[in-house]
Amino acid sequence: MQHKIVIHRHRPWLRPALIAAITGALALGAWALYSFTRATTVSDFERTQTEVERLRADRRQLSHDLRAAHAEIEQLKAQVVYTKRSTEIDSQACDTVRKSLTDLQAETSELREQVAFYRGIAAPDQARAGVRVQEIHLTRVTSARNSYRFFLTLIQSVRQEKRVGGRIEIAIAGHSGATVRKLALSDIAPDAAKNLLFSLKYFEEFSGQFQLPEGFVPQRVVVSLIPASDGAPQTEEGFEWQRIIDHGVETHEVRQ
Repeated sequence: MQHKIVIHRHRPWLRPALIAAITGALALGAWALYSFTRATTVSDFERTQTEVERLRADRRQLSHDLRAAHAEIEQLKAQVVYTKRSTEIDSQACDTVRKSLTDLQAETSELREQVAFYRGIAAPDQARAGVRVQEIHLTRVTSARNSYRFFLTLIQSVRQEKRVGGRIEIAIAGHSGATVRKLALSDIAPDAAKNLLFSLKYFEEFSGQFQLPEGFVPQRVVVSLIPASDGAPQTEEGFEWQRIIDHGVETHEVRQ
């Protein structure tokens, strides 16, 4: 059996040197890694801080804009309320003015009618006319078919100082189909006709109710004034039906 002899060079300093070199390399690498990481972290931190400051500035601006928007909304709401209230006030004022104007027009019309009425009594140029019809108009009676109510006013000039009496005859002229007819009030409403007796010095008013037969179409109302005194002239006046009827005005039946 043969034996091998291995001869190693004795270097006692090599191992510590290697350990020192490796340790130095590791330390240098660690320092380089630390420096790189620190630089990168600081840069990222600075960027993050900058971004945070920018976001904070944006938030402050948005908060300011939001407060301004809320203030503008409240102002607009106040303007809407004011405008709505002003419109309501203007509308109420217009309604009030319109109603007042309507009332004044109605009052003026009534006063004009009264002036015309009294002027008709006092007018000197009508002194020789004697008793005459100042006004006649008709209204429909809602509770009875083809029924109407008449209102008649007679006047006499103030220059006639004595009282005049007589009777009134009323007739309604029209047609039933192709037949021309003239209906006397005494035939269709005898109770109303018997009360048409006048005795006046200045004016007198009458009213009554009558009913037309089915199918009769009225066209004119003829009023005859027959004085009771001998020698006094009889007068007759005709009135178009459509002119004396109050369209849209209705009355209820009056029972006597």
